[in-house]
Amino acid sequence: MNSLNHFRIIFGSLLMVAIILLVYKIVAISDKIGDFYPEERFTVNYQYFLRTNDELAKVKSFLPKNSDRQRITSEQNKLETDVVFNKKAEGNNLRGLWKVTTPNAYTKIDYSFEFQGKSKSFSLPEKFRSHSTVDQRYFESTEYIQKDHPKIAALANSIAEKKSSDKKVITALFDYVHQIPNEPIITLTDALSALEQNMASCNGKSRLLVALSRHLGYAARLKGGMILNTANTRQSHAWVEIYINDQWIPFDTVNNHFAYIPANYLELYENDEFLLTHSTDISFDYNYEVKQQINVPFIDASSKEISAMIPFSLLRLLDQGILSAKSLILLLLLPLGGFIVALLRNVVGLKTFGVFLPVLIAFSLLKTGFMLGISIFLFLIFFIGLISQPFSKLGLLHTPKLVISLTLMVVIIITGSYVGVITNNIWLGSLSFFPIIILTISAERFSTFILEDGFGKATNMLFQTLIAVSVCYLLLSSNILASALIIFPEILLIIVVLSMFLGRYVGLRWSELIRFNPILNLKTIS
Repeated sequence: MNSLNHFRIIFGSLLMVAIILLVYKIVAISDKIGDFYPEERFTVNYQYFLRTNDELAKVKSFLPKNSDRQRITSEQNKLETDVVFNKKAEGNNLRGLWKVTTPNAYTKIDYSFEFQGKSKSFSLPEKFRSHSTVDQRYFESTEYIQKDHPKIAALANSIAEKKSSDKKVITALFDYVHQIPNEPIITLTDALSALEQNMASCNGKSRLLVALSRHLGYAARLKGGMILNTANTRQSHAWVEIYINDQWIPFDTVNNHFAYIPANYLELYENDEFLLTHSTDISFDYNYEVKQQINVPFIDASSKEISAMIPFSLLRLLDQGILSAKSLILLLLLPLGGFIVALLRNVVGLKTFGVFLPVLIAFSLLKTGFMLGISIFLFLIFFIGLISQPFSKLGLLHTPKLVISLTLMVVIIITGSYVGVITNNIWLGSLSFFPIIILTISAERFSTFILEDGFGKATNMLFQTLIAVSVCYLLLSSNILASALIIFPEILLIIVVLSMFLGRYVGLRWSELIRFNPILNLKTIS
């Protein structure tokens, strides 16, 4: 049997296995494939503990609703025999009411749901349109939002003075409230107290921004909910929404989110409300248990449900903590990135610093950010090229020079992190060793090419490597692609098949077609 037949057998077998597994899984989860594409997924559990007295007890709490940026699924309400539950709409809010029917009893209330959320950002126009259809209550003064108090009125007018557009007014209001120190004040803080004390929690700062906005004629309201993370909490969170050109735009002065709401913000209620209320004179305690779930953006099911439906996914590794999601994604995307680089080298004709080094550089950029990572990369090229000169003159071998370069870079990383901590520079204080070392090795490779092939050829290869890095970065930054590989690891078999096909490609590279285009045109004319 010749090599061509061997190739066909291996090629066909791998492709058949991959297709069979893909079809089986797609059919199994077809009814779970959705179009919401969340960025974050959490399970949230309301836990209320109470002991009643001679009177019956009540507990009220706002419940989540679906919106264009959050989806609520898998709601469960575990009720003991002496608890009656009702759910009703209150305006745009949804409130749950638990009634305990047994006096002098200990009761636990357990309500849980799965939250799927995605971030949303808005671009503000310079001038806002009038909005006569907005409910008048969003312009009015209230007990805790004293928009017409002389101090608030004077501050609002002074901030808005000489501002040439609505966007600049809102930006100035936001910046003023944002600079007020954040303090976890337990007592209720109204807008005036936040201004006078020059410190406030999220509720006080949000009320102040609403008051300032309403005084200047902008419809504004409070929004309440939770910031979800991996730790349990007892705290709710409040932010502001301002009505701009027929839509409510979010602003969080505590966390500096301007016209933006993160994916892990759970929205629970509108207006100046309290998330949780209960009967007085009862023993009461509570906790909100929050657990982050493995997020598969295109599937409306939890990781455990997916694992039960399809036995050959890698979600079990993540559920049991055998591998972290980042480590697994790195392993899965590495061969895919390598194939992309091989395709660019063999078909397009790019010349790069190896096959996997552009992929590793792309992974480094995912950690640092694209523009910042490229800037660090170019700095390292200059730095290592500079420090290599004196060591080259000493006649040192390549490997010891690399050790010296990495050692000096470690010193720079530690120094930069130390300076970042002192100056409160977040990105400088959190430099990651892995991406910096990868970028250092790449820069050292470039310096070697300069010595061997000259600056011109090395620069040309650097430019082509950056093209490959950019393509890999766009590919590897896709959360959907990473999730697809976790659920469908047999895609790696398809990469092997495509690589086999690519390995037998003997045609002209695209760059050669451009290079020899004048000759080809000349032959056509003759």
